Amino acid sequence: MEMEYVHTHDDVYKIFCIKDKEHFMELYIVLAIMAFMIVGFLLNKWPFGLTTMTCCVLLALTGVFTIPEAFAGFCNKTLILLVGMFGMVSAFQKTSVVDKIQAQMIRLKGKSGMALVIGLYVVVIGLACFMPTTANMVVMLMFLVGLGDSGEVTPTRMTIPLLAMIGIWGSKLPIGMGAASHLNLNARYEGMLPEGSEGMLLDLMTRFKVMIVPCIILTIYCLFAWKWLPNKQFDSAKLEGKGGKKKEKTPLPKWQENLILGLFLVVMISLFFSKQLGDYMYLIPVTCLLIITFAGCMTPKETINAITIDAVWMIAGVLVIADALGKSGAGDVIGNGILKILGGNPTGLFVMFVFATVTVVMTTFMSNSATSNVLIPVAASVAIAAGWDPRGLVLIVSFCSNIAIAFPSGSPACGIAYASTGYKLGETFRFTLPFLVLAIISIVFSADFFCPIYG
Repeated sequence: MEMEYVHTHDDVYKIFCIKDKEHFMELYIVLAIMAFMIVGFLLNKWPFGLTTMTCCVLLALTGVFTIPEAFAGFCNKTLILLVGMFGMVSAFQKTSVVDKIQAQMIRLKGKSGMALVIGLYVVVIGLACFMPTTANMVVMLMFLVGLGDSGEVTPTRMTIPLLAMIGIWGSKLPIGMGAASHLNLNARYEGMLPEGSEGMLLDLMTRFKVMIVPCIILTIYCLFAWKWLPNKQFDSAKLEGKGGKKKEKTPLPKWQENLILGLFLVVMISLFFSKQLGDYMYLIPVTCLLIITFAGCMTPKETINAITIDAVWMIAGVLVIADALGKSGAGDVIGNGILKILGGNPTGLFVMFVFATVTVVMTTFMSNSATSNVLIPVAASVAIAAGWDPRGLVLIVSFCSNIAIAFPSGSPACGIAYASTGYKLGETFRFTLPFLVLAIISIVFSADFFCPIYG
């Protein structure tokens, strides 16, 4: 689509070639529903899942989506993966391995709180090379449960910093999932390039060079800034989907424990080989969970409790809202607004700061995948139309869409983290807002150094 400035409602109407004003009104309806979601998250008076499900109902009632479309999030393959992962984590917690891991973490915590923080971050970085961010968050929460609420390093206090670390390092190193990430980015804009412009495509090391400096800077920040978060009691029932006090764990028969551990290993291996397995990867966790349930390792009630937690409802709703924002043209309106902000003859740094800031804001409310899908083509098309090198802008959008952690709607991993901590959003801003400012500044200067838009 050719990019134009948007000055009036009529301009918007013409740009998107909307066939009738009924479709034009859908844009405003979706924006209003998104505003309701934002207010609901800020007030924190209701579970996040209730807020997003209300949004889905409103999308159906207003006719923006059909009923199947409004609740399509429950059929999303990412949610299917998450449901299985939640169940597998719940099953894993029934084994004696968890007790041993918890004992080791407590022992390490007793020696040095900083050593424990570094150890958790190292594990996150290692998993980020091979595991999707959402699955990484679920696995790390499993380990956090064993920390206990005494001392400075507590599960609640570490959840948001670990979410930040997952966003920082997800697919960033040139191994595992990160080895092909540049190809995924190229695929989103290479068709726009004129002939003979292959030099404007990303390669593995260019992406790594631009990303590594911001990753290191933000990691150093996370090593110390976790202390700014309130030290609150961690309610494991929010993660496990159980109410009330946690019951004493009954030891499993050896064969059942071995079955759980074996299937959990299968799930972990499948996540590492997600590219080779394709869509089968999304089915493996739930398949293993069914085997565990039929084998009697978990009761049907335990399985149902594990897969119907608030985070599942919230993620299902956020997926639909993100889809509505994309289909309604809200993302394109924002993109055209960027062109108006840029004006004539902007400096390279200014253009990069605008894209970085807009990406963070959009991701905060629109989910990271939806934002990158909208803004990467916009950034590339703006750069190409202006005769700029698009690589720096594309990398900025890619990076910033993964580190917008200030709201639970930023990504499924954000939803899981916030649903597990019990924090009000205002309690996390002391950590998240400086983090976002530092992320924007570091990625912009790194991209401008290695991939300046003026070449």
